[in-house]
Amino acid sequence: MRWPGARRLLLTTGLGFAGAASAAQEGLRLEDVTAGSGVRFLHDPGDLSRFPLPAIMGSGAALFDADGDGDLDIYLIQAGPLPEDRDGIPAAEVPGNRLFLQQPDGGFRDDAGARGLFDRGYGTGVAVGDVNGDCGADVFVANYGEDALYLGGGGAFLRMDPAVFGARWSSAAALCDYDGDSDLDLYVGGYLVDDPDRDCVSASGEPDFCSPQSLPYERDSLFRNRGDGTFEDVTGEAGILSERRPALGVLCHDFNGDGRPDFYVANDGEPNLLWEQAEDGTFADAALFLGVALNAQGRSEASMGVLLGDVDGDADLDLFMTHLRAQTNTLYRNQGGGYLDDTPAMGLALPSLPWTGFGTRFLDLEMDGDLDLLLVNGAVAREGGTPAAGGLDVYAEPAQAFLGDGDGRFEEAAVEGFTDVRSVGRGLVTGDWDRDGDLDLLVTAVGGPARLFENRSSREGGFLLVEPREFGRSSPGAVVTLELGGRSLVRALNPEAGYLTSSEPVAHFGIPSGAEITGLSVRWPDGVMEQFEPPAPDSRVLLNRSAPPR
Repeated sequence: MRWPGARRLLLTTGLGFAGAASAAQEGLRLEDVTAGSGVRFLHDPGDLSRFPLPAIMGSGAALFDADGDGDLDIYLIQAGPLPEDRDGIPAAEVPGNRLFLQQPDGGFRDDAGARGLFDRGYGTGVAVGDVNGDCGADVFVANYGEDALYLGGGGAFLRMDPAVFGARWSSAAALCDYDGDSDLDLYVGGYLVDDPDRDCVSASGEPDFCSPQSLPYERDSLFRNRGDGTFEDVTGEAGILSERRPALGVLCHDFNGDGRPDFYVANDGEPNLLWEQAEDGTFADAALFLGVALNAQGRSEASMGVLLGDVDGDADLDLFMTHLRAQTNTLYRNQGGGYLDDTPAMGLALPSLPWTGFGTRFLDLEMDGDLDLLLVNGAVAREGGTPAAGGLDVYAEPAQAFLGDGDGRFEEAAVEGFTDVRSVGRGLVTGDWDRDGDLDLLVTAVGGPARLFENRSSREGGFLLVEPREFGRSSPGAVVTLELGGRSLVRALNPEAGYLTSSEPVAHFGIPSGAEITGLSVRWPDGVMEQFEPPAPDSRVLLNRSAPPR
């Protein structure tokens, strides 16, 4: 985020920006149901008078079944006073993360304390998965400080010894079985080595948040699961210690199709990394070779939220990332052996220039089979001479929505109840918590409330929700393909895609009206393909792996 320079670029483009469409696309509506939901959460960034950089980066959220009753619960990551500001503050007065359990009537009840998830670290990201093989959810919390792992069991959570994870500024995290031994391992992105005493100014000379490039970079870490829910740090032996870059997004996926999961890391203002795994379990960076380290102009970008999705209907997965204002958000189209920054041709360049993008998700709003795109924006530096008296409001920006046509083109659209909301947006989480077949949203903001949006959009077709499972747990890194006659719809299972969040681990498909489901298959993370019987439309199906490992 080279912020002052980025601002100068915006002022010299000479282009006018209309922002989102002036009127809502007919039938598209996301209803803010927070007030009646029982979810009461206000993000506390701590003391902003010194403009500490951790305060503006925000924190994430997760949607998962915390109590084992089959519905989705909400976990919200809190910050509070920075660790260096907590002297003299009783621990009981430090705000902690909050868990809201869904009730039979669809509302939510705060139960973080009773469930053991009231973490009081200065929170950033979260990853959810079954790390100890008991078929229940476990929670990893990335903090500015000491990270935490909570193992679930019997509806309650127990914090494990944090010594192996250490204390640093962690950001995004991803759980997946990278070594093929049937348990989930953990990749943790490291961001910066902060200097709380450093003072920075905006382009106009007023106090403001520092640029990340003014601070040393933290290292990423890879932790191997020992098979019992405890971890060992294998970063050095895996070859990942060779680079220090400020990570904000992590994806676990087999990018080269060799049956070994790889890691893609979106770095803030530095070239992105694609750690390809070799047969011996070590990794080497292939991002530059594959065209996903830099943009088409050969420049690194801010790289906050990151997604995988087949946006052009050619049955392979493309990469999308959100960036700083005056940088376009970037879509790398998969060319089969490499990627091409095709952002302008896909309609995603110009509309993103005025805003700073963070949380983002692909979903099918219209249920027409095509992936659409949602993102939340929020500035990290003041524009020009905007006075500090404006508080966080001067960093607020509108959310955006883009409708895909299935061939790779997107058109910005106004969505009633969503794109007309301004906030310092950070996390965006998706899941079908009301079990009506479409994806609903949870949005977080710096210094603002968490907001729940129920999807009330009109539907052009039906739906299918698929949860692939291995060994009794969800299978991050799996790829689900739905055949509709001569058309293939492909969805990647990456719950931690986006920015600092963990979404419901399902593959969601909109099924165009009149289309017939003719096939369903899963490519498991080790590359093994398995076919399943075509399911009925408008259903939710659980696919248990029976195919032997490769």
